[in-house]
Amino acid sequence: MSRIWIIAVLTVGVLLFGGCKEDNTTASQGEGVLNGIVSDAATLAVLADVAVTAQSVSAGSVSTTTDANGSFRASFSTDSIATAAVTLRKTGYRDTTFTVSLRAGSVLVLQLSMTPKSVVSPGTGSTSGLAQTIAFLGSSPQEVSVYGVGGKETSVLSFEVRDSLGLAIDAAHAVKLTFTSTNGPGGGEYVSPDAVTTNAAGQAHITFNAGTRSGVVQVTASATVGSRTITSSPVRLVINGGFPVQSHFSIAPVAHNFAALHELGQVQPITILAGDMYSNPVAPGTAVYFRSSAGVVQPSVFTDKNGFGTVNLYSGNPSPYSTFAAPVYGDGYHYVVARTLGQGGTVVQDSTLILWSGHGVISNISPATFDVANGGSQTFSFRVSDELGHPLAEGTIISVSALIPPPPSEGIQQNQVTTIFGSNGSVKLPDVIFSGPGTTDFTFILKDGTWSITDPTPVNIVINVTGPNVNGSIGYTFGGTVR
Repeated sequence: MSRIWIIAVLTVGVLLFGGCKEDNTTASQGEGVLNGIVSDAATLAVLADVAVTAQSVSAGSVSTTTDANGSFRASFSTDSIATAAVTLRKTGYRDTTFTVSLRAGSVLVLQLSMTPKSVVSPGTGSTSGLAQTIAFLGSSPQEVSVYGVGGKETSVLSFEVRDSLGLAIDAAHAVKLTFTSTNGPGGGEYVSPDAVTTNAAGQAHITFNAGTRSGVVQVTASATVGSRTITSSPVRLVINGGFPVQSHFSIAPVAHNFAALHELGQVQPITILAGDMYSNPVAPGTAVYFRSSAGVVQPSVFTDKNGFGTVNLYSGNPSPYSTFAAPVYGDGYHYVVARTLGQGGTVVQDSTLILWSGHGVISNISPATFDVANGGSQTFSFRVSDELGHPLAEGTIISVSALIPPPPSEGIQQNQVTTIFGSNGSVKLPDVIFSGPGTTDFTFILKDGTWSITDPTPVNIVINVTGPNVNGSIGYTFGGTVR
């Protein structure tokens, strides 16, 4: 695997942005231009004869000086975006270094200032003391993308070493900073170079390079000063995922069986999970769009850091009938489709099949009556479904029980009967959308439990249904005899 990496060892000072704007009318299409005006940070007077050096790995380097009005212009040849490190130098002022991004065909205008140098110990030939602390100045950009997906894969990190008074160390007290990256996702991420000696402004710069896995990584700088080791606070960098790919794009509802037929405003959450080519979550904020052939669905969502996004499907017109129903499956069924864009604008999408179930119905009782012989048993079948014959929603409870009326007078023995159905006489439906045994079609067994009694005993069978598709409960009762 070939990698292109950038090593930036620059001098960075204090940079004040009085204003920033872009003018797209004074640069050619293949040119990115930086215009700057430099002034004294204390007096605000413009500074002439400031040496300006701008370096870009992709677009070369430019050197110029400010004119009597404190102005300068640096032009680079680029057909897209070029990142340049710019250094300002003038006798009596602290060197100032910063990083800019220049866009082809645009002029970036900056108001800049430089801070005059102050002498800490006159006559000693030094402007600082020994190194005491390491400060993190910032990263550009603050977030990067995993390698190979077309996003920004590198970030320039800037550090400054300071003495006990908080002043940046000078060249006479330069130290060698060693950089380590820890607690990362383990996708081959690294810093380059891993050791840099501070410059005359006490600063050092490295490049962080993303690997093939997203996550958070910490970068730490340390140096040995005499017998002591000083260390910076850990710098946290975010490695974002890349573009969505079809093989790692998923969609699912909370439940495929939606108890919403003939109902207005019932809610069904729909969730997507989007991953990149390395099976990492896509970059946070990736937009995903939704459409539905029935009801109303929220139009879009932006993925979170884990690649998830959720919208709501609301029941209403059109209901999933006829042309609004899913082909092949028919009335009651429909699709919700989620769509996003991958690398190069390729379409990435997936769909999920949802059943809108209606009001519960108990039907097809067979046999409708019975006469069970002494010590015998009888098997019954029945159906619980909506009016279209589809299963009821998850959480539906179907129970079967046998009731024997009280004896006509005290002391008379009656047959005892048992029913065998589900678990302890009931079945709780999971999330199912297709009819068949165990989802809409059920059986139970009625058994005579008292062999010593041969007199006929009247028995009532009660089938009861509760759940999302019924208002309270629905029941069906039929009777027969057990001998």
